[in-house]
Amino acid sequence: MNHLAKPFLAVALLLGPIAHAEYERFEGEWRLKPGSTNDVTPPSRLPIVLLAMTHASQTAASGDLGTGLKEWQIIAEANLGTEAEAVALLERARLYGARQEFEDATELIDALYARHSSFASFSEAVRLQFEIANRLAAGERRKLGGWLPWFRDSLGAISLWKKTIRLAPNGPYADESLIRIARLGLESDREAETTEALEMLVSDYPTSPFTAEALEMLATMRAKQSLGPAWDQASTIEAADHWRTLAEQFPGDPRAPKAIEQIALLRDRAARARLNLARFYFFDRNNPEAAKLMANACRSIAPETAASKEAEELLERIQKDPNPPKSLADRLLGTFPRPRAISEAKPQPVGEDLTGGFQKSAPKPATGADR
Repeated sequence: MNHLAKPFLAVALLLGPIAHAEYERFEGEWRLKPGSTNDVTPPSRLPIVLLAMTHASQTAASGDLGTGLKEWQIIAEANLGTEAEAVALLERARLYGARQEFEDATELIDALYARHSSFASFSEAVRLQFEIANRLAAGERRKLGGWLPWFRDSLGAISLWKKTIRLAPNGPYADESLIRIARLGLESDREAETTEALEMLVSDYPTSPFTAEALEMLATMRAKQSLGPAWDQASTIEAADHWRTLAEQFPGDPRAPKAIEQIALLRDRAARARLNLARFYFFDRNNPEAAKLMANACRSIAPETAASKEAEELLERIQKDPNPPKSLADRLLGTFPRPRAISEAKPQPVGEDLTGGFQKSAPKPATGADR
C-alpha cells in the first residue's frame, strides 16, 4: 500500500460516520448540513428538494397544517429511502401532534424507526413521542381528523412511555418515562405495572434523579402489603431493604430521615412477628424449645426494639420455669402434650435372632439321612 494511502484511509474512516446526508434549517430555509453528502438521485434534484422542504415548513408555519401535511407527504414519497424522507416523516409527525392526532403521529414515529433507525435527528422523534405521552397523561384529548375531540385516555400514555423506552433505552427520557408510568399506575391502582416500572428504574438507572423517589414508592408499596406482625413478613423485610438502600445511597435526599424512621418501624414489626410465635409456642403449645428459638430470632432481627426487650423477658421466664401457666382449658382437658426432645441415638447392633436367617451355611448334600 502507498505510504500516503494509510493516512487517507484513516481520515476516510473517521469522517465516514458524519459523511451521510443530513439536513438542517438555517435562517428559515432547509439546507444540506456542511460536512455531509448528498443522497438525492440524481444529485441535480437537490435544490428542488430543498426548495420543497422550505415551502412545506413555511406553509405549516403560516397555520395551514393540512396543506403542510400534504406537501411533506409528497416529499416523502418522492424521496423514498433517503434522508429527505426521514425528515418528511418527522415533520409530518410533528404536524399531527400539533393537530392532536396522536395516533397518526406515533405511527409515523414507528415508521421512522423501522426505516431510518440511523436518522441523525431521531432523538427529536423520541422527544416528540415522550411529549405526546405527557399530553395524554395530562388529560388532553386526541382529535379525530384534527377537529373532532375524542374521549380522554390518560392511561394510553403508559403504552407511549413504554414505547419511548424501547426507542431509546439509554436516552434522556427513559428514566423519566419509568417514573411517570409508576406515578400514573399508582394513581390508577395498576400495581403490577407500577412495580415493574419502579424495579426497572432502580436496577437499570441507579444514578437517575428519580431513583430515590422510586425507592420510596417501592418501600411504601411493600410495607402496605404486610397486614401486621401476625402475617408473613417477607414484604416487610423487603420494604425495610428499600428504605435502607435509599438512606445509604442518598443520604442528602430529603427522604433520608423518613427512611431511617421507617426502617426502625419495619424492623420492629418483623421482630414482633417472631415474638408472637415465641409466645404461641410457649403458652399455647407447651413447647419451650421452639419458643426460645423464636425469641432469639426476634432479638437477632432488631435487638434495639421494644419487641426484643419483651423477647428477653420471655426467655428469662422460660429459663426460670419451662412450664407455662395453666389456662382454664388446660385444667379441664389437660395440658397440650410437650414434644419429645430429639436425641441422636447410636445405632444398636442387630440381634442374632434377626441375622440368623441371612447367615451363609454349608450346602447340604442331595442325599442324606435327613432327606
